[in-house]
Amino acid sequence: MVNELDLLPTEEVIELLLQAETRVVPAVRAAIPGLTAGAARIADRLNAGGRLIFVGAGTSGRIAVAEAAELPGTFGLERSRVLARVAGGAASTDDDEDDLELVSRDLAELALSGRDTVIAVAASGATPYTLEVAQAGVAAEAEVIAVVTVAGSPLARLAEVNGGVAIEAVVGEEVLRGSTRLTAGTAQKVALNALTTAAMVRFGRVHGDLMIDVVAANAKLKLRSAAIVAEIAGSSLEEAQQALSDCSGSARAAVLVLVTGLAPEQAVARSQAHPSLRELLAP
Repeated sequence: MVNELDLLPTEEVIELLLQAETRVVPAVRAAIPGLTAGAARIADRLNAGGRLIFVGAGTSGRIAVAEAAELPGTFGLERSRVLARVAGGAASTDDDEDDLELVSRDLAELALSGRDTVIAVAASGATPYTLEVAQAGVAAEAEVIAVVTVAGSPLARLAEVNGGVAIEAVVGEEVLRGSTRLTAGTAQKVALNALTTAAMVRFGRVHGDLMIDVVAANAKLKLRSAAIVAEIAGSSLEEAQQALSDCSGSARAAVLVLVTGLAPEQAVARSQAHPSLRELLAP
C-alpha cells in the first residue's frame, strides 16, 4: 500500500494502520453466509456430543487458541469439549508451521472423530500445519470450517469440496506488507467472535442477551451470575444468590426455582436435560 512507510512521520504511520482496520467489518460482513452456516453446524455437532477444535499456526494459531480459551467460562462448556492446537504449542515460532511432524503428534492427541468440528484458521489459507490438520478432519468425517482472509485459498477449497464451510474475510494488502498480525489478524478475531457467539446462541447457551451459563469462577463472576438470575426471574439479588447456592451454582436451575417454584434438585435435573431455558420457562 505504501512503499515509503519508513519515511513518513509517526503520526501518519499510525493513521494508515488505523485506516486499514476500517476494512475489517465490511470484509467480515461479506462472509456472513459462511459465518451463518458455520454457526449452525457447530451447534449441531455440539448437540450431538461432539467437540470444537481450533487449529492454526503463528498469529492465526494464537488467535484461535485465545478464542478457544474464552468459550468454556463464558458459555459453560466442558473444557474437554473445546480444544485448541497451535503449531509448536505455547512456545511456537514461525518455523513450526512447516514442521509436519508436529501434525502427527497433535493429531494423535486429538483423535478426531465424525462428531467434531475443526475450525482451521489461517490468514493465507495455505499454512502446511493447518492444511494437514484440516485434511485429517476431512478424513475423520469431522465438520471442517476454514477461516481465512484471502479468496480461493487451498484451505477454503479443502473445506468446501468436502462439504464444510469456508469463511473468507478478504481484507486486502497489509500496510506493513505481509504482516498478517495486523488487519488480517483483526479480521480473524472478529470473524471467530461472531462465529462462536452465534453458535452458542443456537446451542442454547444464551438467554436474551445474557450469558446464562457463565462459570462463576471468581467473586466478580459470582455477582454477575446472581445479577443474571435476578434479572430473568424478577427477583432480588439476595434471592438470586440464595437460589444459586441451593442449586450448586446453576443459574438455569436457580431461575427455575424462583420462577416455577420447583425444588432445587428438580430444577437442576430439568435444566440439565433441556438445552433451552426459554422453553423451560414457557407456559
